[in-house]
Amino acid sequence: MEPPLFDFATLLLAIFAIGIVFWFKQSKLSALPRQGHLVVGMTPMMLALLCCAMFVLGGIGAWWGFGRGAEGTLSETAWMYGSSIVAQIPIVLVYAKYSLKRRHRRDIPVSCLAFVVFVPLALTVAALSHAVFVTSGLELHSSLGHETLKQLAVSPMGAQTWIVILSVTVGAGILEEVFYRGLLLPLFADLFGGKTVWRAIIATSAFFAVMHIGIAQPSAILGLFVLSIGLCWARVKSGGVLSPIVIHVVFNAMNIAFVYSTHL
Repeated sequence: MEPPLFDFATLLLAIFAIGIVFWFKQSKLSALPRQGHLVVGMTPMMLALLCCAMFVLGGIGAWWGFGRGAEGTLSETAWMYGSSIVAQIPIVLVYAKYSLKRRHRRDIPVSCLAFVVFVPLALTVAALSHAVFVTSGLELHSSLGHETLKQLAVSPMGAQTWIVILSVTVGAGILEEVFYRGLLLPLFADLFGGKTVWRAIIATSAFFAVMHIGIAQPSAILGLFVLSIGLCWARVKSGGVLSPIVIHVVFNAMNIAFVYSTHL
């Protein structure tokens, strides 16, 4: 039996999200510093090359893993995710070597604030847009908005399950944040200019959302766009990628916990 499109818990989440966003805006915490705070110790050309290299290596790794398990199964997904992550590790190491070293005094408060503000907002946007899309016939009625979550919900526990779980939590948290917030956001900030980095944040978040087309429902993609804005905000405010990595890992782990608490 499918859950209702809109329930009391969703209503409470929406009220909380609206209230915390209003407070966030009124407290002027949403204000971001100028572009100089995104200096990463690499030229725009190097950022672009690393972005391309990471994209290509990830694709090659996924291609190598494709078909090594039964088609459409969690085993195939584990091979694709695992090999894609391994292929991108060299770029992560290059980023770690050339990015500016910094202290991490602001990571914990920034991570907590970004999570409390943007995660409820992202979930609310996804839930409300899902209700609208289902009602209008544009989306199937499902509480799981990502194909990997659907696979986990119907697959027995095993080695391949743990590979997928680690890949979509720790693996995706590190690799996607290095790519989108570590490399792409500073590159877009240099390309688009502006007094602050909001143009680059919107462009990065749009790209992040578009890259999930095909594996996530449209409503989930809208939620990911909002989440990405929060991750970008955390990247700028903290000065590094550690804060958005933590948020990303916890968010994905929370979604997997939802799967195992409601579908198994």
